[in-house]
Amino acid sequence: MTVGTREIASDALIEFSLECFVSLNLTYPTPPSKQTAYKLQLRFRCAGTVAGQPGGCPAAVSSLKELTGCRMDYLKDKHLIVTVLLAVVISCNGQTILGVQHFARQRLEQESWAKIARHAEDRPSDELHRELKISLFAPNSNYNYSLQCIEDVLFYVDSLVFNRSQWALEMLESSAQLPAGVFGAGNYHAAGLFDECLAVRSTSNRFKGQYCTVFFKPEPVEQSGMVDNNPTTNQTSTAFIILRQLFGTSVLDAVRVEPKISSADASTYMLPSLGLCIPSSCSASDLAHSVAQLIGRYVIANQSIVTIADENYCFTAEEDSSTSFSGPDIAVMATLGAIGLLVLLATAHESWRMYRGIRFSASDNAAVSVLHCFSALNNGRKVLSLKSAGSDNLSSLHGIRFFSTCWVVLGHTWLKGVMSNVINPKMVVEEAMRWEMETIINATVSVDSFFLMSGLLVSYLLLRELDRTEGKFNLLLFYVHRYLRLTPVYAIILGFIATLMVYIGTGPNWYNVIVASEGCRITWWRQFLYINNLFPTDTNVQCMGETWYIAVDMQLFIIAPLLIYPLWRWKKTGLILMAIVSLATLAANFAVYAIYSFPPTLMPSRMQEMMKLVMTYMDNYYSKPWTRAPPYLIGIGTGWFLHRVKQSKLLVSPWIVALSWTLSAAIAASIIYGLTPYVNETLVPTIDDVVKLTYGPLHRAAWALALAWTIVACIHGYGGFINRFLSWRGFLPLSRLTYCVYLIHYDYLNVFYSLNRKMIYYSFIDQLTTFFGITVTVFGLALIVSVCVEAPFINLDRWMFKSHADIARGKSGEITGKESRTDPELNANNGHVNATFISEENPADVETTSEMKL
Repeated sequence: MTVGTREIASDALIEFSLECFVSLNLTYPTPPSKQTAYKLQLRFRCAGTVAGQPGGCPAAVSSLKELTGCRMDYLKDKHLIVTVLLAVVISCNGQTILGVQHFARQRLEQESWAKIARHAEDRPSDELHRELKISLFAPNSNYNYSLQCIEDVLFYVDSLVFNRSQWALEMLESSAQLPAGVFGAGNYHAAGLFDECLAVRSTSNRFKGQYCTVFFKPEPVEQSGMVDNNPTTNQTSTAFIILRQLFGTSVLDAVRVEPKISSADASTYMLPSLGLCIPSSCSASDLAHSVAQLIGRYVIANQSIVTIADENYCFTAEEDSSTSFSGPDIAVMATLGAIGLLVLLATAHESWRMYRGIRFSASDNAAVSVLHCFSALNNGRKVLSLKSAGSDNLSSLHGIRFFSTCWVVLGHTWLKGVMSNVINPKMVVEEAMRWEMETIINATVSVDSFFLMSGLLVSYLLLRELDRTEGKFNLLLFYVHRYLRLTPVYAIILGFIATLMVYIGTGPNWYNVIVASEGCRITWWRQFLYINNLFPTDTNVQCMGETWYIAVDMQLFIIAPLLIYPLWRWKKTGLILMAIVSLATLAANFAVYAIYSFPPTLMPSRMQEMMKLVMTYMDNYYSKPWTRAPPYLIGIGTGWFLHRVKQSKLLVSPWIVALSWTLSAAIAASIIYGLTPYVNETLVPTIDDVVKLTYGPLHRAAWALALAWTIVACIHGYGGFINRFLSWRGFLPLSRLTYCVYLIHYDYLNVFYSLNRKMIYYSFIDQLTTFFGITVTVFGLALIVSVCVEAPFINLDRWMFKSHADIARGKSGEITGKESRTDPELNANNGHVNATFISEENPADVETTSEMKL
């Protein structure tokens, strides 16, 4: 059997059909033979070239029977439906410019353009050329395409087919091909060459290359939305022939729908996509209507395809260096410029005084003292110092804080890195089934480590302050000082995200950065009032989404004195009140889990379950203070206990110590790895309610209890090598940077992955290497922000409240008085709790840290 000159290979669809047999493991008397493969290949060659004449290839038509066993099984995957349609778009010279490009690409390495034109359908080259030129826009479309766009597309086709212009070839190769790993790896994203497309300049600079990403969303078809099939379309549409043969005439012949297009939102980037290089004169709307006319009218397995193209996903090179900045942009630039100038002046002034041998003292005037607050030399010494004044009995918190922050960055790196950024998502899912990956998946409990430490520090220091002042302290100043401590660096970073972050780069998915920036422009006031966690989750309006933790911590901080003061004044009453509040918050957890039937925790491997509940989970459980309070309350209790026994050695028998360490380790291991039997949703479709109602409401409190024992044991000499490791002085400067790392890292990850030109191939080692690189980078950025922004405002905070502290202590002098040297990393300014637990050597707030946003 010979094919002759009518062959036009369609490799993408050949691979689809053969892969279909292999993937489904269909039962045949014998494996598909070479002859079978040849018939499939022949069928697709004919289908791709004999528009409206399926009878012209009887051998090909007869081979359709061998595909019927797999066609509907594959349709269970909605994304696969879209991908097959993309294969049609790429493989046929259909009604989009992509058809023109792929048609040319397949032949560039085979024959000259004239010979190709003669061989294709045995038609004259001018007829073929005419069909190619009119194929961009559907003739039955009511959309008014831009005339300039049409002219430029035709000029592009002329230059490509007849002249083989260099710029046209570059434009051709910059558009996507069928994505690799569609069936084996689950990749539904076909990316082109971003920078190469933007570099294209047509003859006489008529237009530039424009890189656009088109997305495709399956949508159920209602009966009311169906329209009668137009028989004439069946006889003229090459794409229809292939779709009909792939999916069966009964699926495609009966009905049609009106093509639909949509605009992009914050989650669009996760949909199947196609990257195209088109003339800059064509708008996203032009492209969307063109693509929709090709694939949007078919109904496949009761699904139609909505085409999504948005100007935010279309990019051209900016040749004009002048950029128009808005008022907020200018305000943020002015603020950053003023801070930078103060840092430079203060650093130069301190260098001059050091050269002259003049020391700073309390007798310096106010202007010198304020300027000195911004000195990079002074602040750098404090941030990077390995020295810790006074006793260091709580130094184990440095290590816990550092590793908890790294755990947060690890979880977010995996979350951002594998969510629609990899070409082999099936491997990601398979790896998520392994028990070792539970270490990353359950990184959310790192947040509870910070809640525990925050409650512990508030309790410990406030009780110490109450002892010193005999029960007197300024509650209003307590809150104001906290607000002023946290907000300045928070505001500077938020301002940068809202304004200038969008100018630092570009990429195919830069719309994700734009969404983050626009969200901060809209909701900034929620952040600064620390109430952003109380609003429903809106994926299209998100600003530093991870800062829900700061809001919850601030809200719990507000109620903390109402629980701590009774513990100091009336011990029994305070303990009863603590018990009642703790039980009430645990009851709230049980009630939320019972009402909403939540999974035990966030389980990415159980996608079907999580997709249904993730927003409800976030809004009603994950970010609410009444459900996240138990670890914080355990921290308050631990701080009270440490305060009660601080003057004496805690004596515990060796067997109780061993039992406590064993139980703590067992609890921690069960929390991290206990859900391993349930990670595979296929093997375990549902999780028993008993598991949900025990693990879910209790695992965070249990984690806090296990960590509380670790802290108590390390402080009182029962920590052994664990205490020596966690108390290593090298963790001290790193722990000072954790607040800035927390504020920076998530949006840095957003920028990092939005800058990617291509999808990445996931492997555990590659992702782990990326994590280490990102961790080093964000700690480096945090050092700069801490020295230039965070530490100066901490110094100003101290300077402003110095007079108040001196009056409260009944003395004057420098802020590093002798009494402030006890419990160094927890001490407040001059021992005053209103300094929000800052020692002179610790400019980072020790109880404000990173968290997971999932």
